[in-house]
Amino acid sequence: MCLIALMALTSATQADFISGSINFSSAAGGGIILQDSAGNVTTNLAAAAGTKDWTLAEVEEGAGSFDPVVDGASVFFMQTWIFGPLASSTPLWKIAGPEDFTFNLTSSPTVYQRPYFLAIRGTGMLTGNGFEDTPAEWWFTTQGVAAGNKFTWSSCTVAVAVPDGGSAIILLGGSLLGLLGLRRQFKVCWETTFR
Repeated sequence: MCLIALMALTSATQADFISGSINFSSAAGGGIILQDSAGNVTTNLAAAAGTKDWTLAEVEEGAGSFDPVVDGASVFFMQTWIFGPLASSTPLWKIAGPEDFTFNLTSSPTVYQRPYFLAIRGTGMLTGNGFEDTPAEWWFTTQGVAAGNKFTWSSCTVAVAVPDGGSAIILLGGSLLGLLGLRRQFKVCWETTFR
């Protein structure tokens, strides 16, 4: 009986890491408004220091754990995001739904920045109902010329889950205890049946 309870407890506490990727952009008429280091709206990508506003952000496509998310679903973004290696946005984005996926950004250094192209790579943590918190990368790009102060943009969030050593030890320990319990249970069963 104890063995069954231990096995149930082990499987109940073990959740999967988030896997796969999800892409975002803006629907027609939407876009992103950028700000410079003084907080003023800018249409010069080389001067951009963060975002001021996201409009009509939506899911383009999801894969892996993100398969259930409907293409075209609305994405909630924090209204401001300051680029930088120590940037922190909790959360940067969120998708409402049963899984309630959220991405908490911890760092977003600029990879490439020119007057007509901007690329940023961020790192952070993905969360979702029924999933373990999962390390992830966030890629954001925008290019070209602004129309009405808005730029078109695209982004991709990729889960990069690697179970940490502590989790692996807990899982190994639980498995060994389970095997020990099975051995004892088998011995008791054998002795009572064939004595």
